[in-house]
Amino acid sequence: MVLSYDIMMYERVFQILKNRIECGLLSTGASLPSRIHLCEEFGTSEKTIRRALKMLKEKGLIDTQQRRRPVVSYNCNAVHRTAMLALEKIDAVVTDDVLRTGVLLCYPVIKNGISLCKKADLKIPHKILNNMRIENADEFWRLSKRFWRFFIARNENDLSLRAVDSLGLADLKPLQDDTLSRARYYEQLQGFMRIIEGDGAPESAPFDDMSGLYGFTYGNSPAFYAPSDSAVILGRKQLEKLLSGAEVRHAAVYMDLLGLIAVGRYKRGDKLPTHKELQEIYGVCVDTTIKAIQIMQEWGVVKTVRGNGIFVEMDLEELKKIQIPAHLIANQVRRYLDSLELLSLTIEGTAGCAAPRITQEEIQAVKSRIDRLWNEEYLYGRTPAVLLDFIIKHTGIDALNGVYALLQRNLRIGRSIPALLNTTKTAVNCEIHEQCVKAVDLLSAGNYAAFSEKTAEAFQRIYRLVIEECKRLGYYEAAMEAYDGSALWK
Repeated sequence: MVLSYDIMMYERVFQILKNRIECGLLSTGASLPSRIHLCEEFGTSEKTIRRALKMLKEKGLIDTQQRRRPVVSYNCNAVHRTAMLALEKIDAVVTDDVLRTGVLLCYPVIKNGISLCKKADLKIPHKILNNMRIENADEFWRLSKRFWRFFIARNENDLSLRAVDSLGLADLKPLQDDTLSRARYYEQLQGFMRIIEGDGAPESAPFDDMSGLYGFTYGNSPAFYAPSDSAVILGRKQLEKLLSGAEVRHAAVYMDLLGLIAVGRYKRGDKLPTHKELQEIYGVCVDTTIKAIQIMQEWGVVKTVRGNGIFVEMDLEELKKIQIPAHLIANQVRRYLDSLELLSLTIEGTAGCAAPRITQEEIQAVKSRIDRLWNEEYLYGRTPAVLLDFIIKHTGIDALNGVYALLQRNLRIGRSIPALLNTTKTAVNCEIHEQCVKAVDLLSAGNYAAFSEKTAEAFQRIYRLVIEECKRLGYYEAAMEAYDGSALWK
């Protein structure tokens, strides 16, 4: 198992080991494999493994002693005590916001994960199901969350998994439940497994409404435990903090600068921001900006004049001709593809949520903007981005908007991938533009369901087209090797 991607390596190792502990694959009192074994398994250095183990210890998941292998010390009761203190500062509005975000994100991602499962893959959720004991409430609910998380992880999309995990829903545990309700739910999970093993429709599986176990039963008094640092407690800011764990590296800097040149923000002869300004813009150190500019100099995109600044040396047509090794942009391409996939899976529900909140006046305003950008101020196909921004502004769900804000930032990577951005009106660009315009017309007519479906069709079409282009340009294979998606669930 070799891990990469621009999430820090130690974070990924930490998450995988944390999952094994919480799933019970590494039970309380069990010893972790040796550091040498972990280095071999994850294809990384001992320094990285030590960092991951330190994080596990800080989370109270393991105990460490000199000259002994770390021992699992996961304690559900200790987690509960911390969670009870967190309930004192809970905000019903914030929590409801995060729960609704969970519904809009999880359902379509789980459904897609199920569709990707092969018969052999289902042995894992079966094993989780077999380990669930109705008489042990804490373990039962913990494993039930891991059961559903498997299908999210099966998408092999690190961003989707992190987005869902960052919501903190897996850490919620009902305060009030009984053996009968757990037995009933367990039977329904078994029935669900039989349906998907028989290639039946997942939505045909009957489940009782269990929202009362997690809802607000007495005014602002919640019916669940939640950790003190959960997004369920702290809302969007905490969610964004958890999602922004990936460090921006030199590749992200030069990719964004390439994109700004590609769309005409900087033209041949223009002066780029200074190193100090680039550090502030991207939140990185001077070593990172120096490395990014050095690489762009090697490609002939910019030149540095000592004491004067950094200047653009290429226009768009010349930029299209440079040959950038696929491995140098693989991480950014993978992030772009992961973001597009999550967007294409979840946009239908998000659009449906936003539609009733949009006025006719606002619809006419966005129509005018789309028309102006397409007919008068055309740079490249910006209609989907305008439609997405329009939808996000009207969801009324702050946590969901936090996730989508990250997707919007990641989608800007597309303009920086060499030869992917086309500044002419191609047949494909026109087709996607018309799909988006049709979606807005359906919204104007009050047909919310058709608006949501047409919007989803447009973004799913974009996702498929981008994959085709990345394959044609030779980026796709390198992007898929940026990290091992199967390590997220196997």
